[in-house]
Amino acid sequence: MYSLFGASCLSGLLLWLSWPVGPGAPLLFIAWIPLFWVDMNLSGRRSGLKFFFLVWWACLIWNVGTTWWIYYSTAVGSLVAMMANAFLMTLPWALFRYTRKLAGANWGYLGWVLYWCTFEYIHLNWEISWPWLTLGNGFAMYPQWIQWYEFTGVFGGTLWILLINLGVFRLLAGKKKPAMLKLAVLSGLLLPILVSYLIYHRYQESGETVEFVVVQPNIDPYTEKFIDNENFIQFDQQVDRFIQLSKQQLTGETSFLLWPETAIDGGFEERALLTSNIKADSRALLARDLTPIVSMRNFKQQYPALSLLTGLTSFQMYPDRRSATPTARTSGDSIYDLFNTAYYLGDNDRLQTYHKSKLVPGPETMPYPQVFGFLSDLLVDFGGTGGQMGKQTERTVFFNRQGVGLAPAICYESIYGDFMAQYVRNGAHFIGIITNDGWWRDSPGHKQHLHYAVLRAIENRRSIARSANTGISAFINQKGEILKPTKFWEQDVIKATIQANSNKTFYTRYGDYIARTAVWLAVLVFLAAWVKRRIT
Repeated sequence: MYSLFGASCLSGLLLWLSWPVGPGAPLLFIAWIPLFWVDMNLSGRRSGLKFFFLVWWACLIWNVGTTWWIYYSTAVGSLVAMMANAFLMTLPWALFRYTRKLAGANWGYLGWVLYWCTFEYIHLNWEISWPWLTLGNGFAMYPQWIQWYEFTGVFGGTLWILLINLGVFRLLAGKKKPAMLKLAVLSGLLLPILVSYLIYHRYQESGETVEFVVVQPNIDPYTEKFIDNENFIQFDQQVDRFIQLSKQQLTGETSFLLWPETAIDGGFEERALLTSNIKADSRALLARDLTPIVSMRNFKQQYPALSLLTGLTSFQMYPDRRSATPTARTSGDSIYDLFNTAYYLGDNDRLQTYHKSKLVPGPETMPYPQVFGFLSDLLVDFGGTGGQMGKQTERTVFFNRQGVGLAPAICYESIYGDFMAQYVRNGAHFIGIITNDGWWRDSPGHKQHLHYAVLRAIENRRSIARSANTGISAFINQKGEILKPTKFWEQDVIKATIQANSNKTFYTRYGDYIARTAVWLAVLVFLAAWVKRRIT
């Protein structure tokens, strides 16, 4: 049992060491092998329960080693999240062991590949979504290896890792080592990398050039940014900082300016944001200080050719509960939705909003509140917007007068491949990521978040402008190369000319087709194994 527990620890450590931002990504190709060895050597009474625990332990080491930084936001909540996520990761392994018992090893191993892909796909799309550790994300620091993600997305990387692990294990465990299996494993490992390098060196960025400016104001979210903090900086003073930083790099050629997520947190009624003459109409709209919005608009008018994208907190009022959404809140007689909003001031004087749609479970939305409502007190209030927030179903693209489209991705949304591809299907030429990564301090968290954006650039062949309040701001080109990254916890403003691609990749058109196919095949394999057991 000691050697089995050691193998479990080894698997967890390999997964941890292979994850960004470390240099060990090649370890992903062998990280699961110790758990296969555990399965092969574990027998006797309660072997299923022991196996479940050993897999869970390995996955817990992986979760803790790579996402421990959640602790900075919520101590108890982070522990609950990591233990629960490790538990979910054991389910594909439990199904693998059961399928192997029903129909034999070959069916079990095939099922393992399909069950894991199915788990990752579900984890992307249900209310307790946490795809941070999707296996295909593990190559985020190796864009030269994964240029073919433009055809497969990250699930191509997941499938690659699973198949190589399985192939290497079969070679190590088998008494006979067929030459064809050796050739298959070796070519399966090397060919994708060689093809990727070929694409990388031949790929030419396309599209007209557009000038972007990105601001990193570096306002501490724990002590300065939000109104309930001890050293709170007044919102009009925060906006003044944004404006002064922006002016350092703006030129007459600048087309887009990005300020970060919740750059202005005050909470503004949607009608006020979308009213063209805010000075004249503000009193009739609501009784609150609109000085930050007025200052921002006055600044924007000094640059008629400029389009400004910024984050803020907004709300929408409803006359009664019947007209409200399921996420609406109640305060006294008021019924309203609170939104984490991207606010767009276009060069054509058009005012638009986009509401964050992929909400962080816990801080921004309570998944399945009838079941998990009791956990609400354990979860951090991110930026004064904790609790159930409103969202929208469509991906809004902001266009300037030249028809150049910008996808407004807010923070957590940028780790969802097919979700971001919907922006590009709707006409986006660029991806603009606005985020606030300072919650995680100087930890791997904000670095992982930056590198995951590389995957979106490759999948859709779209250049990215990334504005972080605190964290790392940067530009990313269509090949996934990070350009002009800022330093962590430093105030900065950067400018770059990047290209507006209008071509759609295979992945952009078809999204997570690998995972959707795996879901159906997983069901068929499980049913076939069950039937096989019954008729033999």
